[in-house]
Amino acid sequence: MLRLRIPRYPLHVVLRRAALAYLIIWQLSPPLAYGGGWRALAVMAMLLWLALDTLEARSVLLRPNWTVLATVGFVIYTIGIEWLMPEYGAINRHFAIWIMLFFLLVGESQRRGYNDEAKFCFWVVLLVMPIWVLTTLRGIDMVGGDVSRTISRSSDAARDLTSQGIGGFGFVYTVILCLPFLAQLALRFRPVAAERMQPRWIRRFKRLLIWGNFVLGILLVIRAGYAIAFILSVLAILCVLLIRSRQTMPFAISACVVALLVLLASVSLEPALRSLEGVVAGTEYSAKVRDILESLDDGQSTGTLGMRTERYYRSLEVFIENPIIGSMDLFEIGGHSAILDRFAESGIVVGALFFALLIYVPLRFLRSSQVPIGLGLAFLILSIGFPMLNPVFMSWGLILYIFSRGAFVVMGLPLDQDGRRPRAEGRLAHAAGAQGLPR
Repeated sequence: MLRLRIPRYPLHVVLRRAALAYLIIWQLSPPLAYGGGWRALAVMAMLLWLALDTLEARSVLLRPNWTVLATVGFVIYTIGIEWLMPEYGAINRHFAIWIMLFFLLVGESQRRGYNDEAKFCFWVVLLVMPIWVLTTLRGIDMVGGDVSRTISRSSDAARDLTSQGIGGFGFVYTVILCLPFLAQLALRFRPVAAERMQPRWIRRFKRLLIWGNFVLGILLVIRAGYAIAFILSVLAILCVLLIRSRQTMPFAISACVVALLVLLASVSLEPALRSLEGVVAGTEYSAKVRDILESLDDGQSTGTLGMRTERYYRSLEVFIENPIIGSMDLFEIGGHSAILDRFAESGIVVGALFFALLIYVPLRFLRSSQVPIGLGLAFLILSIGFPMLNPVFMSWGLILYIFSRGAFVVMGLPLDQDGRRPRAEGRLAHAAGAQGLPR
């Protein structure tokens, strides 16, 4: 007989996880994007989590580190600017970044010993995400390959499509940031001892979740028609598979091979699909191949590269003109690069602070010898590449700060205290080694 053992948790732990579970569902579910009631519940969930965190001995609010202080400082600064200069935009124009940085606080809390909570969030993401990936793929098939681009714009059409469960620009890139972790877990990971002790059906279900999300994520990247998304995804997965050594020469060779393969993939994708179009003519797959080609043709014909370059240059030009405090005007900047826009809008100090908050988690993982070098590098590339080329959104923080940590916990790499042993333990180990004792 199958027996389920449901662990019992204290009330405050249950409430913390319930708040995070709702926020994860809210972030990943397109139908909840525009509802005022869903947003109000999300704000209440965030306030509940923050209140419960203040009751913990390891509270990030009561015992902050530099990242927490930087986050609070950035939020206070942007609120102050919007309050003092309302003519430059609505009071909630930084709302997406504030929510993103809330997940940074959650991630910092989980780093202080809440590994079970990080693992819980990881599995909740993998349970929720396939639902909306499937509905988005279905929407692309039924509505058209350009559906995700339509949803990225605020309009009545976008509201109608999201109410049907079709994810847009933000959802696609949220899935992309998950891909290197899913590739590592699906292709290059062996379960740790604790995982092997679980019942076989649980282990199989977890493997199914990982593989299912990985395959669906790749299909979504291909079908969505974003050239940048495709290139970043291929680059991240190849880094995970091919870069395995931290030694200088093997690392350099592997990096060159990855770069050549990405270039080859980006150049040969369209010719390969053209040749495949003739092979599948008259079959059920011909329409799908044609839709992908139309998405690629549309991306090339609209001249998005030239438009993007002009917007990046505009933000850079505004920053050069006002390097200290920035323009403080959202309408003067390009609006297509989260990193360049922050420098242009707020100057070098606030811009550098925002950039540091975006990359410090990937850098910490990359520096740890416990983390596979290919996975750490892929994570860093996506964490810099996407915000440099696009604006960030709320769910970016969910994957950047929480899902990533949960993935490492599942791999058996909690990485508390930056992956280092506590100082006292390190001193004892050093003394034992000096005396020839086992550490």
